Amino acid sequence: MSLEKFIKEHKTAFDDQVMPDAITLDFEARLKNELHHSSRVKHLSLIKYASVAASIALLVTLGVLYNDRQQQLEIRDNLMLALDESETNSERLVAIYDIEDEYQDKEEDEKILNAFFKILKENSDANSKIAVIDALLKFPNNQKVRTNLIEALGNEKEPLVQLKLIKSVAVLREKRAKPNLQEIIEDNESLPLVKGNASALLAMLNQ
Repeated sequence: MSLEKFIKEHKTAFDDQVMPDAITLDFEARLKNELHHSSRVKHLSLIKYASVAASIALLVTLGVLYNDRQQQLEIRDNLMLALDESETNSERLVAIYDIEDEYQDKEEDEKILNAFFKILKENSDANSKIAVIDALLKFPNNQKVRTNLIEALGNEKEPLVQLKLIKSVAVLREKRAKPNLQEIIEDNESLPLVKGNASALLAMLNQ
């Protein structure tokens, strides 16, 4: 029986100054039950509204992160396009530096790294290769970066790039580069300056 119905059925009792003890106790019990039920419903409603609010906030956050990620990918693709379609050495160099500036505080991007590796292997101009080496050195713990720099050292013939690669191997303290350094030292076409740096680094790596 609801509290409202109970009060109506005992209306005469409520008209007295003092209600009978039995009715008073029954009324108090029903009142507590009603108040407890109301409080419980209110508590559940608050939990429900809080859950809905949290879900909305999570969806908004995920939406923002998704949009940021999409924007980042769009920027990357545009920079990659500029890198691939550059018709002059200066345009390519600008594209490399733009990529480096955009991603200098972010984790390495596989697509960008592969593009940089490609520049190292191609017959690109020395300035572009040097800029790429600087960019790659920002990821010293990446094994693909280390391996590609070592391979480039073994294939490169441009003295300025050779010197840059020797310095990069020195920074990485990469002992796998020792055979390539030995080849540079034994190559009659290597410049004395290049040979000298290669010899110094080889001696350091052999210690």
